[in-house]
Amino acid sequence: MLANNPIISYQKTVRLPIEIYIKKPSDFIINNISQLLPNWKIHPASIIIVLFYCQIPIKTVNQGVETEKKRLKQEFLQFANSLRVILQKEKCLIEIIDPQEGKPINTNQGAINFDIVATIHQLLGFSFENTNEGCKILNHPTQKNAIYPTILLSNRCPKTINSILQKLF
Repeated sequence: MLANNPIISYQKTVRLPIEIYIKKPSDFIINNISQLLPNWKIHPASIIIVLFYCQIPIKTVNQGVETEKKRLKQEFLQFANSLRVILQKEKCLIEIIDPQEGKPINTNQGAINFDIVATIHQLLGFSFENTNEGCKILNHPTQKNAIYPTILLSNRCPKTINSILQKLF
């Protein structure tokens, strides 16, 4: 059973599912927005969590996993940029966070980076593991470590974002 009834879509390259959750940002994001997104003069009202199912678990470090992560990042960037264009037409401010670096893609980098796994853990309650390489790996309820977590932020409330996304998917 998946938490919070996500919107489901599908990846273009391999037709694996994508789960989309729209939540209010965590207190950490709200309290540190000037250090995370220094160009933003307002607090984000929603965080869009996009979880891509992987073809293989991404817990270990090897060439196959690195190739899958590269594919997933490209899939996310195409998805996020398409979503950004649509949401901007609806007068939404939107920021895409690089899933590997935790840095904003469209605005200046702040003093601190986003911890995407910790954010999803806090907002959705999914557990995570620390790897020997110093990374955090999300543990999805059904996909385990075969999940690629990503986030976007918006100035519009979750209800508005959800309404727009429901029309798309």
